[in-house]
Amino acid sequence: MIWLILLILALGTALALIGPLTSSNKKPVLILLLMGGVIASSLGLYALLGTPSPPPPQPQATTQMPDINAMVEGLAERLKSDPDNPQGWARLIRSRIVLGDMDALIRDHKAMSAHYADQPNIIAEINRQSGFDEFTASLAE
Repeated sequence: MIWLILLILALGTALALIGPLTSSNKKPVLILLLMGGVIASSLGLYALLGTPSPPPPQPQATTQMPDINAMVEGLAERLKSDPDNPQGWARLIRSRIVLGDMDALIRDHKAMSAHYADQPNIIAEINRQSGFDEFTASLAE
């Protein structure tokens, strides 16, 4: 459809430009061929280039921020050795959400839930503080 519109516009422009030139008896066939060449080369260049491709996908956040990843992994290691730290668990889970590391998020949330299995109020508070509840709600939408 776009080709048809471009062709009609190009022919209309060519005829509008050729009209005054052909009335002066200056080789109208040569002028017509020149205008046809310009139109054909313009359309050919458009066909050759085509539409732009989308930008390449951005690398994951985990490869862009090695220092932050090291800090998050350090927090995870500290919580393995001393798991009785609700604020630390909330920070760790929030960090996993922000970094988009779903495998580690699931693993850490399971570890936290197992540690506080007999204290559901602490699990609920960690989920609220970390943004885990909002994150899971956004996935359900």
